[in-house]
Amino acid sequence: MSILFYEGTGFWKSPTEYKPGEALTSGALSEIEQKLDVRLPKEYISLMQQQNGGNLSFGYIPFEDGDVVWIPYFQELEVDAGVGLSTIFAEECGLPTKMVLIAGDFETWLALDYRGGVEPAVVYWQQTLSESGESVWEEYRVADTFSQLLRKLFRKVK
Repeated sequence: MSILFYEGTGFWKSPTEYKPGEALTSGALSEIEQKLDVRLPKEYISLMQQQNGGNLSFGYIPFEDGDVVWIPYFQELEVDAGVGLSTIFAEECGLPTKMVLIAGDFETWLALDYRGGVEPAVVYWQQTLSESGESVWEEYRVADTFSQLLRKLFRKVK
């Protein structure tokens, strides 16, 4: 088995089990950015304009220590669903503010991290148990920018 890195085409898996949202319009994009008080990365916007969420063809992300995580889908970019609920989900999970949650399941999240300013880093959050048995979040920085994340994404091929 070998791996194939994302090179700008075939990002979305077709057919997709994760139902995409409505087609992303410039008005909806402005409304979402205003609600989240961020400017989303242009590469992310471009992908979401192709298909507003769904399963990824290139869903594996390598960590610096050699571990790999699988991100099966990106959530839809809508005001009242998916990414638009980032503030609510982050608060409910006890994550820091200024996170735009682009994929996750309440035990793990892939997020655009705006704590450092206008250009977000990409972080992966994983819920684990501490030695005392308490649930805690571990944070892993997977890329300094969204465009750097895209260059790291890969899929397994036979």
